[in-house]
Amino acid sequence: MSQIRKSSLKATTWIYIGFCIGALNTYFLTHQSWFEPDQNGLTRALIEIGQLAFAFSTLGVTSYLFKFFPYYQDNLTPQKNDLLSVALLVSLIGFVITCSGIVLLEPVIVRKFSARSLLLVQYFYWILPMSFFILLYSVLESYSYGFGKGVLTSLLKETILRLYTLCIILLKVFGWIDFRTFIILFSFQYALIVLVLAFHLYQQKQLWISFRFSRLTWKFRKKIFAIMSLTFIVIIVGVLRQSIDGLVLAAKQNLTSVGVFGLAAYMVSVLQAPFRSMVAVTIPILSRAWKEKDTKEIHRIYSRSSINLLSFALLFFFLIWLNYTDGIVFFHINPAYLDGKWVFFLLGLVTIVEMGTGVNAQIISTSTFWRFELWTSLLLTALIIPLSYSLTVRYGIIGPAIANLVSFTLYNGIRCWFLWHRFQMQPFSSKTFEVLALALLAYLTSHYLFIHTEGLAGMVSRSVVFACLYGGGVYFRKITPDLEPIVQNIRKRMPFLRKGN
Repeated sequence: MSQIRKSSLKATTWIYIGFCIGALNTYFLTHQSWFEPDQNGLTRALIEIGQLAFAFSTLGVTSYLFKFFPYYQDNLTPQKNDLLSVALLVSLIGFVITCSGIVLLEPVIVRKFSARSLLLVQYFYWILPMSFFILLYSVLESYSYGFGKGVLTSLLKETILRLYTLCIILLKVFGWIDFRTFIILFSFQYALIVLVLAFHLYQQKQLWISFRFSRLTWKFRKKIFAIMSLTFIVIIVGVLRQSIDGLVLAAKQNLTSVGVFGLAAYMVSVLQAPFRSMVAVTIPILSRAWKEKDTKEIHRIYSRSSINLLSFALLFFFLIWLNYTDGIVFFHINPAYLDGKWVFFLLGLVTIVEMGTGVNAQIISTSTFWRFELWTSLLLTALIIPLSYSLTVRYGIIGPAIANLVSFTLYNGIRCWFLWHRFQMQPFSSKTFEVLALALLAYLTSHYLFIHTEGLAGMVSRSVVFACLYGGGVYFRKITPDLEPIVQNIRKRMPFLRKGN
């Protein structure tokens, strides 16, 4: 677990540096002086539709990459390793098919969005370069996981990508480019990190390209086709359920609602940073553990990931919830974004449920029971799409958040039940309930102590009191076994913190 802890901490560090840059991006995009809410909503809509186009283009190759990487690495020389070549060929074929479908569907797209989201129609075709480079990066990222490059990919995707976005935002804020040029540059943001990652792999002599199908590809071709086919469906339904909120809001509300929902979703993404870094690190470890039938190690990763991720999620959820309104007012964010407060609350609960159940999806998807992930994903999509649509029509911007909470709670419950039923693995312990109680107690204390304190003084006071009560409780109650090694490491690096000084 120490390997996962160290790598996860490095990846999480880069992710949170990225979030700091992302916070600046969000500030500029939501400030009442520089971007309108519908313009911010357009950036979110482009990303979501670009992700959807990427999902249709992959044809399932990302799961094939990290599932079969150990077999190719152990049985083929670099010169004959065609793992990446197969993935690139399949995904490029998928992209051509997807582009053809987008062109054919243009009349439908215009009809659905022109009345309420005209900006999206005007800039719609800039989705194509965005989805193309998302596709290339995702293939290289999945391939890089096999070399243990989760930290590097986290740096690129979470930090460098946001730094690029900050640069083009500042160009727009200072009036050096217009909004149209900004959107064009925005649509090419993934191109930068594709070039950097490809160059790094080339320099490390790990960019293995073969123009012949290897004996391993021929041997496993039926299994490869099966896993690609089923994973293709998993990826589509996964991205569709992530994008459905923005698409429904754009069609039934407007791009302003997409922007407001997007701010709440961005704040929730802060809670997910450790999860994203842990996924990047644990996937190759879980793949090899299943290959070696080391279920004890898998169970340990499952339980540790649950308590670690839950502790992080509760910390940042309550810090943001305590200061949501004051933060928008103090930083002069457009008042329209106040409508997203309860969206954040509900989406935050979704993330707490997901992180509290650990890396269950990664455990299932890297096992021989990866088909179960397909069926649960289909179930989730079958729930969330009609729920999101009907609840948006009825309740407006809060509708998709309610749909997410209902659907993801059931989804994670089924996956937890499967792992317990099949392998007698479950991630919870008495510490799970203890950390929940501790977080709630710290929240109530800090909230009522400073209930009448507003502005910067209120935000600082509430945050400090909550962080001290909650963080101290987690440490002294030994909620997570991975916190003590981190504290000891900090003490070694900072002599003035050692005991006895």
